[in-house]
Amino acid sequence: MVTGSGRADWVGSLRTYQQALADGRLDAYRNRRWRQSQEFAGWLDEQNIPSLTAEQSQAIYRASGGRKTKEFTAIPMEEVRDSLDFLLFDTLGLEKRFDESASIEGAYNLAGSGKEFVSYVLCVRDPGLFALWSAHGERALRKLGIYPKDLNKGNLGLGYMDLLEAMNVVRGRTGLSDFRAVDEFAYSVTKKSTGV
Repeated sequence: MVTGSGRADWVGSLRTYQQALADGRLDAYRNRRWRQSQEFAGWLDEQNIPSLTAEQSQAIYRASGGRKTKEFTAIPMEEVRDSLDFLLFDTLGLEKRFDESASIEGAYNLAGSGKEFVSYVLCVRDPGLFALWSAHGERALRKLGIYPKDLNKGNLGLGYMDLLEAMNVVRGRTGLSDFRAVDEFAYSVTKKSTGV
């Protein structure tokens, strides 16, 4: 559930984002996070997951912001493929798939990964439907006065549904094209004005 927008400066935040785009302050972030997202989406097609390589899965992990590389690279590729296939294509609801993939106790959790990696995979696969769950995204929601009150309490699948609702508000209020742009917006408005 999304709380009210209060006294948030939506116009100023959008102006900050547009200025960061114009002066190139988002270029390095965009390259690191989203430059290969279309290529990654192809790798994550249902017919391509069975042939996904360790190098490809590690590239996706790095772009997602994953920092526990040693743990992630130790996972057998069959387990990585099974987890990604479950997350993206199982018939269970999104809430359950997200929780089973992002929660440490989840049956499909990959060592070294969590909600940021899982949401990144979803966003790469369909950036018009799925948002990224990141620390700067949460900070942006707080700044804009729409942070879901129970976001980090309990079931991660329920939390992701709340995050999606809030990020949809951001997308609607800003008119941004997809959730990759929403992520860049969140990143830019939570960085100091001296540089992104």
